[in-house]
Amino acid sequence: MITNTIKNFCLKSGNSIIVLFWLLFFLLHLYLYGIVTTFEAAKYIKEAERLINYQTLSATRFWFYSITIFIITISLKLKIGFTGAVIIQSLLNLLTILFFHRSLKLIFPKFSLFPLIIIAITIAFLPYSSWNVFLYTESVFYSSILFLTSAIIRHNYTKKKSIVFLIIFALVVTILSRPLGILFIPAVLFYFYVSLEKKARLIIIPAGIIGLGVLVYATNIVFTTTTDATITLSAKEGCVVCGVLPATNVKLNLLTAGSPLQQLYYYVSHNFSHFITLGFARLNAFFFMTRPYYSARHNIFLLAFIIPLYILSGISFVIKKESRYKPVFYFMVVSIITFAIVIMLQCDDYHNRFILGLFPFLLILSGKTTIWLVSKKN
Repeated sequence: MITNTIKNFCLKSGNSIIVLFWLLFFLLHLYLYGIVTTFEAAKYIKEAERLINYQTLSATRFWFYSITIFIITISLKLKIGFTGAVIIQSLLNLLTILFFHRSLKLIFPKFSLFPLIIIAITIAFLPYSSWNVFLYTESVFYSSILFLTSAIIRHNYTKKKSIVFLIIFALVVTILSRPLGILFIPAVLFYFYVSLEKKARLIIIPAGIIGLGVLVYATNIVFTTTTDATITLSAKEGCVVCGVLPATNVKLNLLTAGSPLQQLYYYVSHNFSHFITLGFARLNAFFFMTRPYYSARHNIFLLAFIIPLYILSGISFVIKKESRYKPVFYFMVVSIITFAIVIMLQCDDYHNRFILGLFPFLLILSGKTTIWLVSKKN
């Protein structure tokens, strides 16, 4: 009786619970970190000031970080300062979380509390939610991923053609939030391939060509306009985590001319054993999130939290999936695979920011497995 009362209350007051829970953790992050405007945030602030003064950015690559820069620019123009910028990006995060919660109800129609549980874990996982108080690109990037995923889910379950434009818009926003957004292009294309009727799949060909063009263009722009890095620098330095150098460097056969993608291909094809060895070390850092510069307690917490998610997510590959859920499943899996491949080719982030963007996918996959296990017992 009490259990049913609590359940009914949670279902009826779901949005209110999410808002209050989100606000609690937002205030906690403010208490722990304050509003962070240093380190990486400084370059976005500088670009915003340049945009105000000169109506341009210092390099083309910053257009792939432009959503955060625009938010800071608007805040400075409105004279609400960096506090206003953090409030704007945080409110965007809250709105996308509410949209994500609403979309999750379509995936878990018979287990109505699961969407709320997934949202609660997403908010409570501090490494993921803490970025709202940082004027980095992560807050907007993670929000855009939730937005894109929600649009994919709603299109998949409602089949409304108008939502296709919402998916395209969400993908563009994700790409303009951070260059890593281009990695969702293959996943979105594959989603449309498996969800559309056979006759409609022909549109994937021109869309794929456009997507490939965006991928090549963005890669060239980022690596040709960055003065302190090349696409093969992390390989030459043997980096597992970006910016954290190993004790020794290995002499490699590298191409110094040509486009960044040509240089990357040359490195892999002419130094394959080095690429594989380093690549698997990067995958270990990417998926398990532990770092030698974290405390033992911190690493144990990460492993204790993330390993069960991977076990449950892994089981989701072999269990029977309802046909309506499969396209969303493929979108998430292709996204994870694409990120993993790129991590192998480059390096993992110092603060685990790359895997964190995919964290909601792990919760969905684990949730579906949990339901399967519970149903099997019953």
